[in-house]
Order: sequence, then C-alpha cells, then structure tokens
Amino acid sequence: MMLFASCATRFAHGLVVAAAPGSVDDHAGWDAAADVVHGGSDSLFIAVQQAASGPVSVQCVQGPYQPSGKVLVYSGNLTLPEASLEISDPNESLRLLIPVPNVENQVDVYGDGTDEPDEVVIVLTGDESW
Repeated sequence: MMLFASCATRFAHGLVVAAAPGSVDDHAGWDAAADVVHGGSDSLFIAVQQAASGPVSVQCVQGPYQPSGKVLVYSGNLTLPEASLEISDPNESLRLLIPVPNVENQVDVYGDGTDEPDEVVIVLTGDESW
C-alpha cells in the first residue's frame, strides 16, 4: 500500500468530493441518507460527519488494500483523464490535487461503519504502479 494523500479537517456540508479535476458528473439523484457514497464516471460524493461533530480523516491510497477495522461502503470504477484526483469539499476549505499512476481505476471506499463516517479510506487500484 502506498499513501497518496491524507488529511483531517471539518467538512461544513458533511461532503467529501473525490473527482477528476474539471469533473462534470451529475450527482443530483443521490440520496445521502440512503447511500454513504455516490459514484459517477470520474467522481465520488462521500457523505461524512458534519463540521459541528468534529474533524474527518480522509486517506487516499494505492491498492490493492483493505484497511483494518473499516467497512467497505462503495466499490466501482473511476476514470481519471489526467491520472490525477482532486479531494475537496464544496466550500474548498480543503483542496488536494493528487497525482496517481492510473487513468482507469477500481475504486473502493471504506468507512468506519456509520452513516456519517469520521474516517474514510479511498483505495485506487489499477494496472500501473510507481
């Protein structure tokens, strides 16, 4: 497992966005109360705890990897046209631009097992490695 990025901050809207820079995926049909994660072709919306409840830890790692003590909340595919992933929130109080080795990725998202996790691990697995 290689760590691409890690951060901890308070997310004002309880939302982590993991997306290709310039993504235009439409997440309008997402019901955060029913699904912790909503995936598009090049982006993920991840529900996390609100800022008032405390900070959220987010890690992005190279897979394959299954973090100990975490629950798989989403599995799918993510296409990143420029082999980079941006992790942010709607207020842009956090904005990380992460180079990654693959354009085509299997993506798995793990949380702490709650509806509004305070720990999230995004695992990207592809054909290339660094």
